[in-house]
Amino acid sequence: MQLAAGHAEARIVQTAVELRVFEAFTKESCTAKAVATELSLEPAACELLLNALAALDLLHKTDQLYSLAPAARQFLLESSPQYLGGMIRFESSLWRCWEALPQAIRAGKPARPADMYQADPEETEIFIGAMDSLVKARGDVEALAHALDWQGVEDMLDVGAGPATYPIGLCQGFPRLRATIFDLPATLKITGRRVRDADLSARIRLIAGDYRVDPIPGNYDLIFLSNIIHGENAAINEALMRNLAGSLRPAGRLVIKDHILDESRAEPPVGAIFSLLMLLTTAGGRCYSLGEIRGWMERAGLSQVEEIKLPAPLNSSLVVAGR
Repeated sequence: MQLAAGHAEARIVQTAVELRVFEAFTKESCTAKAVATELSLEPAACELLLNALAALDLLHKTDQLYSLAPAARQFLLESSPQYLGGMIRFESSLWRCWEALPQAIRAGKPARPADMYQADPEETEIFIGAMDSLVKARGDVEALAHALDWQGVEDMLDVGAGPATYPIGLCQGFPRLRATIFDLPATLKITGRRVRDADLSARIRLIAGDYRVDPIPGNYDLIFLSNIIHGENAAINEALMRNLAGSLRPAGRLVIKDHILDESRAEPPVGAIFSLLMLLTTAGGRCYSLGEIRGWMERAGLSQVEEIKLPAPLNSSLVVAGR
């Protein structure tokens, strides 16, 4: 029953973020009536929502006063550097996709246009904001910096970098590093803004293109793909590995970060479940096993393929191969 009713808890959190409920508690404890007044909510309904958030340990309730629990203060306040609201808003936008899962299973087709959120500027903004907030909340950039040896890496290519969270963080941590971002035009409108805000335009260049059809420009010490292969079918991924291998310098490395399945394709659970989201939103994407990825890399002429499991709270791995 916890599995069957899990949507209720998710929708409570999504609604609280949408209504900006947690922002009402930035300074002090509040009554339900005070929160309702500040946010223009119906008082009795607001109290029901706050009680539910207290039951989920996102608020503390003492007598008639509510206050933020530590997890909410860390991840659900817009002022927090680990604010997760962008990802929660994106999950909320997928509500109708998940509703259409039975039809997708019957037809084997996505529940929305498989356009990588490029057609609608508002959708693009929500998607890119989600990727940025998730990476920052979990500390993915720091984990990547510690997992790999960055000595000798002066030029990196990030394919499908989205919000540029990785190139920005890595350039800030490694002063000699320069980065190139290769991504779709609608995404790069947002990416460019974030690079300029980080004052890194001199070290991060942006190139518009579609890796499925356009040549990969330049040669690099390291090529990085985060959450890219799960959006494509196996044939596109194998062709992409061949194209990227040709853009590696001698001793260069290709690094994939993704949910990596074991050979049963049912473990770890996060990857098996995420594959259904790819059914709903992409044209043939899913999560892949280490064996499948190793095969693409080796047929592209790469060798010494290894998996590096990343520490919690990350739930993904790196697959690294070299020339």
